[in-house]
Amino acid sequence: MGERHHSEPDAAVGRAEALRLTDELRAAAAEARTSALVLTRRVRAAYGARVWTALGFPSWGAYAMAELGLSRPTAYRLLDLAAVAEAIEETVEREVGPSLSHTWDTWPVLSVQAVVDLRGRLAELADLVAERLARVRAEAGPGPVRAALVGAAVADAVTELRERPDVPPVDLQSVQSPEGHDVEAWRAVVARGLEAQQRLLGDFRELGLLALRVAPGYVSDHDAEAVLHLLGKEIGSTCEELMAGRRYALTGDARAVEGR
Repeated sequence: MGERHHSEPDAAVGRAEALRLTDELRAAAAEARTSALVLTRRVRAAYGARVWTALGFPSWGAYAMAELGLSRPTAYRLLDLAAVAEAIEETVEREVGPSLSHTWDTWPVLSVQAVVDLRGRLAELADLVAERLARVRAEAGPGPVRAALVGAAVADAVTELRERPDVPPVDLQSVQSPEGHDVEAWRAVVARGLEAQQRLLGDFRELGLLALRVAPGYVSDHDAEAVLHLLGKEIGSTCEELMAGRRYALTGDARAVEGR
């Protein structure tokens, strides 16, 4: 297939027309941003009210298929999206005020894969967003915080957290050493081990992202194994390791790599 080309106008419009079109585009972008957040709020409200029960459906998924025309996977992905969006929105509102709580772009920031990566890490996400917004407030000084800076801070926090391996934090002060081992030396070993585990999970995620390039998530495990066996031979890995990384990249759950 040839490269796609966008048609170009014969001549540039005048400044007045360019400004008019820009205003319309700006308004449409703001409307899309707001509508995405409204959607996530209404999903949370409907799910919290168990609307499917009142309407005689056995589950949220069945309700969404019949009433909203959504597939079951899409319906449950919307719940995950709504939970992540709520964590961000509440943090932004708390840190910089309600007037800026809707100034980040839901769809570009929270892709399907981003929502998968962030699921189950909402407290960690809220802390990181708050940290980034505190930095933005400090740099802004006494003046108002610009909406663009809020959006950039949220996007940066999401990107950073997605790149961090999902390893549950451990309170080293509560770690007790086995009999015959110095407690501080033991805690130092545990700390180094946790760091190594984070690096290992990061490597598995990288392998998983590579695996998804040749065996996307919609491909069955059987078909994925066939191509990943070949890839493993080329890169000095194994099909088992690549499948484990693929599961981890898809789910964001460290248990996906247990037992390979």
